[in-house]
Amino acid sequence: MSKKETKTTKTKTTSNSKTAAADTAVESKATASAKAKKATATKAAEVKQEPAKENKKTVTPKTTVKKAAKEKAVKEKAVKDNAEKSIAAPETTVKTSESKKTAKKTAKKTAVKETKAASSKAVTTSKKAAVAKVESKKTAKASKPTKTKTEKAAVSKAQKEKMAYYESLSVEECIRFMQNMNVQYQYEDYYRLLLDEADMKKLAKNIIEGNDITAKKYDFTKDGYDQDLVAVTLNKIADTMDMKAADFKAIKKAMKQSVSYQMDDDAEKNAAAYLETFQTAEKLLMLGQRKNITSAQEVSSMIDQDASAFFDHFFQFAYELLPSWQYNDVKFYEDFAYAILSQYSDVFEAQQQRVQMDVADLYIKHGDYMHGDEMYGYILRDNQIKDYIYFRYASAYREIDLNKAKAIAYSSMQYVDDRYTYYPNIMEIVNYE
Repeated sequence: MSKKETKTTKTKTTSNSKTAAADTAVESKATASAKAKKATATKAAEVKQEPAKENKKTVTPKTTVKKAAKEKAVKEKAVKDNAEKSIAAPETTVKTSESKKTAKKTAKKTAVKETKAASSKAVTTSKKAAVAKVESKKTAKASKPTKTKTEKAAVSKAQKEKMAYYESLSVEECIRFMQNMNVQYQYEDYYRLLLDEADMKKLAKNIIEGNDITAKKYDFTKDGYDQDLVAVTLNKIADTMDMKAADFKAIKKAMKQSVSYQMDDDAEKNAAAYLETFQTAEKLLMLGQRKNITSAQEVSSMIDQDASAFFDHFFQFAYELLPSWQYNDVKFYEDFAYAILSQYSDVFEAQQQRVQMDVADLYIKHGDYMHGDEMYGYILRDNQIKDYIYFRYASAYREIDLNKAKAIAYSSMQYVDDRYTYYPNIMEIVNYE
């Protein structure tokens, strides 16, 4: 190829390149112009590109040109959007100023609603808090550590073994261990306490608190005794007593039943009733002896039952029943009746003469005439009112020895005349056929 042809070819190539570049530039320019018409004149001028830059010697590929055009279009769209927002801004400002009043009203309504809602929420919250507090307490209570069945069984077993050991102790050993716990009582002290206080639990509590017998101070495992020994000691001493304050209710009931009893033809029933009455009288006598009480009236206040009326019934019951019993029963009754008279001064004043004559009559009815006569002789010497005594004395022999009965009645005439109350009764025996 000649130089001329080569030059011609280069000229054609360059010409073709220029033509393509020019076409592309025209296309880009047309597109940019269309989009720029919608934007503001100022912004469009700033972003407008110079086509002269395309006049380079190096040929730019079409793909690169298209990519550049695409990027340019994106930038121009962003500029357009900004321009539209700038134009719309005044409108928005106007609308905003117009809606300020409405917004204020709405804000007030909203504030009121929010205040009510806050108040309601506060009440609800306080209620929930209260419920939560209760639930928390329940949960805390439920969550307290509890002993397992094995632990409970072990504690129960240890307690049973301890109580079994306490029960094996004698009264003296219990008192000694109590003294080790600083309770300086002797048997008589516990006895008096049990006569004064019927409530064993209250008495044990008083001893524990009064002597500071705490669980921390005395431990069974370490010391061999603890506060549980107090109740055991009281129970052991109470078992040795014939009567204690805890028995007063039962004594009161027995006294009422005895006083209301009337003898009948059932000898076995009469005997059982007499034994019960005798045992009740014995408890009342012991009560006076143990507490140094010398008045039946004081016993009545303590038991809440008339002791004088009970003793009167007891003496009468014995007098009616013992003639059919053994002679030794009369002797036993005599000692017991005199013990009652010696203990209670008011009973002595009211019942002494009557009891002496009853015992004398019982000896006579059992055939011990000498003993009976001696007792009547003693009564007559010490009493100036002799009509009733002579009447009783003569009456004791009336069914046994009528002649002796009449002789006793005649002998009373040196002391008794028609001025005396029992003179007619004595004359009846004298004249009896």
